Amino acid sequence: MADTDDNAALGWAGDEVPATRTPRVEQPQRVELVETSPAGKPQMPAALLVTYGILAGAYLLYTVGWVASVQRYNATVVTSSEPLNAFMFGLGQILAMLAPALWFAATLLLTRGRKPVIRLLVLLVGLAAVVPWPFALGVWQ
Repeated sequence: MADTDDNAALGWAGDEVPATRTPRVEQPQRVELVETSPAGKPQMPAALLVTYGILAGAYLLYTVGWVASVQRYNATVVTSSEPLNAFMFGLGQILAMLAPALWFAATLLLTRGRKPVIRLLVLLVGLAAVVPWPFALGVWQ
C-alpha cells in the first residue's frame, strides 16, 4: 500500500503511464574506418596535405624567382620600338611570372578525383617545367 502512495506522489492527476512500458534500446551504429568530412567525402591524409603544402611553397618560390628575373631583365635590356613586339614581349613576361601558379592551380583542378600519386607526379613534372632558369643560372646579373 505504501508503494502505491509513493508512485502516486510522482505524478499529476491525469498522467497515465502504461504499466508495461519497456525501455527503448538503441542499436549500435556501424563504425566506419574511413574518416569523412561533414559533406561525406573521405578526408585527405595528413602526410599528403603536408606534401601539397611543401609543393605549393616551392611553386610560390618559383613565382618569386620569375618576378625577380623579369625585373632584372627589364632593368638591363631596352625593349623593341615596335608596338606589337613590345606587347608580345610584355605578355610573355607576365605569363612567365604566372606560369608556376597557373600550373599548380590547373593540376589541382584537372586531377580532381584521381589518385594522389598521379597528382603528385604532375606537380613534380611541373616543378621541372617551370623552373625560373634566368634566376637559377644568374644570367642577368
